[in-house]
Amino acid sequence: MFSATASSPMAVLAGAIVATYASTGVTGTPLGFVVIAAALLFFSVGYLAMARYVSSAGVFYAALAAGFGRFWGVVAAPVVLLGYNAIQICLYGLLGAAVSGSIGGTWWVWSLVAWAAVASVGVLKARISVGLLGAVLAVEVAVILLFILTSFTHPAGGSVSFAPLNPSNLLVPGIGGVVAFCAASFVGYESAAVYSEESRSPQAVSKAAYSALILLAVLYALAAWALAVAVGPDKVVDQSRDPSSGLPFSILETHASPLLGGVATVLVVTSVFAAMVSFHNSVARYAFSLGRERVLPAVFEKIGRGGAPVAGSVLQSAIALPVILIFALTGADPVAIMFSWLSGVAAIAVLLMMAVTSLAAIAFFRKGGGGTESAWQRTVAPLIGAVLVSAALLTTLVNLSAVLGAPADSMTKWLVPGAVAAAAVIGLIWAAVLKATRPEVLKNVGQGQLRPLAVIEQDLIGRSL
Repeated sequence: MFSATASSPMAVLAGAIVATYASTGVTGTPLGFVVIAAALLFFSVGYLAMARYVSSAGVFYAALAAGFGRFWGVVAAPVVLLGYNAIQICLYGLLGAAVSGSIGGTWWVWSLVAWAAVASVGVLKARISVGLLGAVLAVEVAVILLFILTSFTHPAGGSVSFAPLNPSNLLVPGIGGVVAFCAASFVGYESAAVYSEESRSPQAVSKAAYSALILLAVLYALAAWALAVAVGPDKVVDQSRDPSSGLPFSILETHASPLLGGVATVLVVTSVFAAMVSFHNSVARYAFSLGRERVLPAVFEKIGRGGAPVAGSVLQSAIALPVILIFALTGADPVAIMFSWLSGVAAIAVLLMMAVTSLAAIAFFRKGGGGTESAWQRTVAPLIGAVLVSAALLTTLVNLSAVLGAPADSMTKWLVPGAVAAAAVIGLIWAAVLKATRPEVLKNVGQGQLRPLAVIEQDLIGRSL
């Protein structure tokens, strides 16, 4: 539930898919989701195989420590925290704008209401969060499937077009933008491994991640194809660029029920809220892991009565609040600026961590880690994953102006990756300081449950969700 809702499927349908058609002009967009899902599938093989032996709430950080050495685990920590905080906080702008556009009011007021709600849910027991996210996800998937069914049963021109699935319609000049948008749409599925210390088994974590990836890939590809079928491949780009078209929910209103457009709009808001809760929990667990190993102050290993990492949760909320206020006070557009910039930071940070983690998995197994994993799991799949994810990262960087909706000569395209580079430099400095002044801390990096009492309550173990 955490893994699938983090990617916010309804927001991808309403935002990313329409935006991809509109900004790239590529009718082969559905295939873009298939290509990115395939790349992430290769990445997942090594990542999840390694996660069976690197059981930590700070999985990327611990994976680099196990593969390349503890020093590099510390270097990675600020990059991961920046990426997950950025994707979580950017959603406040999207949610605030969506609610403000539907019922009125100032966007940042609704963002602050959402902030208070997320902060409250973040300190609750894991089962409560799972129940909330599960209900939201079930309704989301049902509405997306209804959208797909409605589109295919009411195709433009009277017949279903397969043109969006033709590779020649993807291999065109705008493919770079498609790859960038599609890659950003999957960010979050990999967070299943963050809950490795709370799961019933390593196999459960792998099943969760693979299931989320496959579910999202199928939904995104079918929904993108369905949109082109309902509107017509020759018209989908122009209509996606026209705000008055009301895509994609106007299709539901026209062919299913006038009420479904409003329901779908509400679900976009609940979907974004669910994604914020999911990423909030991921950040809190990363902070917990770093506090337990003293990379961060010991206070961050504090666990509440319900088993939630309370100090880490409070930290994430404390980071989000001033960022929301800064964007509000500067009068920045909550979608064009706040959402776009921060989601760009998150996509670059997470894709970078994925690429490096694939290489760390190869190094981990070559050093004798693991058990009976095959050569496919140890070397071949992680290497392919590293190449493909690196290609997606490079493509995102090259096409960053289009992703951010900024002019080609805008400084934004340098500020966004610059933030990720700055986080890496901070990690490098902090790792050097720990090595020089507190080497005993560096020895414990990425080790997981060193102190039995300093663990998250294993609230997900032994219960079928």
